[in-house]
Amino acid sequence: MRYCGYCFLQIKYGGKSVRLNKQSLLHLLILLIILPIPIVLVVVLVVYRNKQKQLTVKMNRLMEDLEMDIRNDIRQGFIDLQTEKADLMENVGAIPFLDYKHFASRIFFPENDSLITLCIKDIGQDVEKVELEEHCQIFSKLIQDQVFLTTMVHALEEQKSFTIKDKCTFASLLTVALHSNLSYLTEVMEVLLKDLMQQNSSAQPKLLLRRTESTVEKLLTNWVSVCLYGFLRESVGQHLFLLVSALTQQISKGPVDCVTEKALYTLSEDWLLWQAQDFSPLKLKALFAVGSDGEVSEPLEVDALSCDTVEQLKEKILNTFKTKFGFPYNTAVRDVYIEYEKEGSFTPLQEVDAGSEVIGEVTKLNTLRHYKVRNPH
Repeated sequence: MRYCGYCFLQIKYGGKSVRLNKQSLLHLLILLIILPIPIVLVVVLVVYRNKQKQLTVKMNRLMEDLEMDIRNDIRQGFIDLQTEKADLMENVGAIPFLDYKHFASRIFFPENDSLITLCIKDIGQDVEKVELEEHCQIFSKLIQDQVFLTTMVHALEEQKSFTIKDKCTFASLLTVALHSNLSYLTEVMEVLLKDLMQQNSSAQPKLLLRRTESTVEKLLTNWVSVCLYGFLRESVGQHLFLLVSALTQQISKGPVDCVTEKALYTLSEDWLLWQAQDFSPLKLKALFAVGSDGEVSEPLEVDALSCDTVEQLKEKILNTFKTKFGFPYNTAVRDVYIEYEKEGSFTPLQEVDAGSEVIGEVTKLNTLRHYKVRNPH
């Protein structure tokens, strides 16, 4: 065997010898390089499968824990609903039905108290007979002409200065004027609806009747409300009121943003409060000042949250007062002044004061946690 410029390699072991030339050495080197690759792949595959099994087991455990938490929450929620149902029925009292005149007036003019006052006597079965002036009588006869009335509606809606609010007010005034002749109002509404469908057939038909942006849409709203009054009062009114009361009660059990009005416990995704701070329930006792001699009323138990602002606490106090006694408190929320009594000292509660937290240019509203309000012992 040569050491410099060798031509072959002879290996002896025992009584045997193997002779390797340069080409055999190259094959052996390649074999030594390739041989560990399958071993490494097998090891990697085994490790990967073990990790995958561990991850699967961990995910299954997490899913089981999550499902168990959801089951517990559902059970607890069902128990709470069963116990709260009796409280709800007990606290609701009499259903505050409106008479027909006030119901119709609020539907027709939801934001105009002056028009409600002027037109309320023209609504209902016991309409007061008022002698109209001559020009009013002439106009009353004109609107009984279907061609004139539909033409007037179209002419007004073509005016750019005729806003959506004006259209709604005009439709409500028409409803009041034609309230005693609903069959004629129905015919006019059918004609206007056909015209509206023809206008929107090539534009956006899916948006038709979804928004009250025309006179006929407000007419339809008023017409449906008038026709449903008896059904609401005699059949579903009580159930709807209990549903709204239960939803309001459930929403008030979680944080509600006093600025955006988004809530943690809501049925609408658009109004869901995604980032809610920690909170704890509070049972407070509210005392109302009686007279000017420092006398106070019996304590009123109010459910609140540690994250409630001062204004939200005022609203909950007044709502609890109305629920318990059946009539509203004689002071508006903005005029109510409240103090927190702790160990004989009184602290005024305000939305913003000298101790309010300031972040940059934003001032945070004070909450009950800010004033360290706790459950009474």
